[in-house]
Amino acid sequence: MQPTHDDKARQEKDFAAVQLEEFKKLFETSLKLVQQARRPEDVFDKLLAEYERRFIEIPQARLTNDVELDVESRAKIQALMLFARFAESLKENADVQLQLKQRSEKLDRLMQRLRKTNRELRRLNAHYLDMMGFVSHELRSPLISILGFAELLDEGYLGELNMEQQNSVQIIMRVTSNLIDMIKNYLDLAKIENGELAVNWMPVDLHTDVIKPTITQLESQLFTRGMQIETRNERIPENIIVEGDPDLLKVVFMNIFSNAIKYGRPDTTIYYHVLDVLDRFYFSITNEGEGVSPEHIEKIFNKFTQGEYHDPDAPRGTGLGLYNTRCIVEAHGGTIWAESEQGSWFKICFTLPKKQERRTGQVKIKSALPSAAD
Repeated sequence: MQPTHDDKARQEKDFAAVQLEEFKKLFETSLKLVQQARRPEDVFDKLLAEYERRFIEIPQARLTNDVELDVESRAKIQALMLFARFAESLKENADVQLQLKQRSEKLDRLMQRLRKTNRELRRLNAHYLDMMGFVSHELRSPLISILGFAELLDEGYLGELNMEQQNSVQIIMRVTSNLIDMIKNYLDLAKIENGELAVNWMPVDLHTDVIKPTITQLESQLFTRGMQIETRNERIPENIIVEGDPDLLKVVFMNIFSNAIKYGRPDTTIYYHVLDVLDRFYFSITNEGEGVSPEHIEKIFNKFTQGEYHDPDAPRGTGLGLYNTRCIVEAHGGTIWAESEQGSWFKICFTLPKKQERRTGQVKIKSALPSAAD
């Protein structure tokens, strides 16, 4: 006899009731299994075992496909199928959680190693700076004495010299002067990294107190390379006055002019340019020469960076001059950058504000090194 409409409705109602009851049991069981699992990856195994146990409990579940199942069995099997999908989803989530946990633990280990390495590097760097400062300071005094006596010999105060002796004395003077400059860069670096290079604020006439004395001090180097320094300004702006440290600003111009002499083409002119722009002055110093490639130009203000093109017969520098220069310019509230046309010219540009924010006493230049906690 064919089932009536009421019979079908009753069967569907019984099916839904059994399925709902089975879902409730499966949910409660799953919740208990999740709570009992010590590791996320264990959840799937426990759910699978429960799935198999419940499937075996259904009497008709192991019958062939041509056997018609009763309402209760069909409801339980369908619920178990959904339960299996749920277990599979939990397994996938557990795998993802496990991978994330493993990667997080690996990252934590790497961070701990990085912090430890950073602390060790800072300790070694501090020892290195202390040793460098001590050695540089101890070498500077005797070198200044050597240079002083060589100048006395060169000027004839200790008797006349023949041509060969004069040439030898001039070589001593050049080499000694270069060593003194290198030592000064190392001492400045040690002070900068230790935060001990203080800025003594005062009004500074850059043209009178800094630029002109620096060019005079470089006359012998310019003469040796057949070079000269001139301004591109038709008329130098009057009162190029800024608030800053005159000694540190001399270091800035000395380093940039020396760099132009060292890497510039012999028998050419180095040009400097000054512009009065609103609340600051803009400076540029240009030399003819091989210039710097675009890949290298971003690195020239880093520590221990040497120029790409250098006369092999000329003494090598420390690679610290432009790094120290950048630190000093930035400590004065300015910015510095480089421009170049490779094979033609090289230019360093920087700005200095005319007025500083209210300062009290000395301001130390902070080290660019990361903190120990980084």
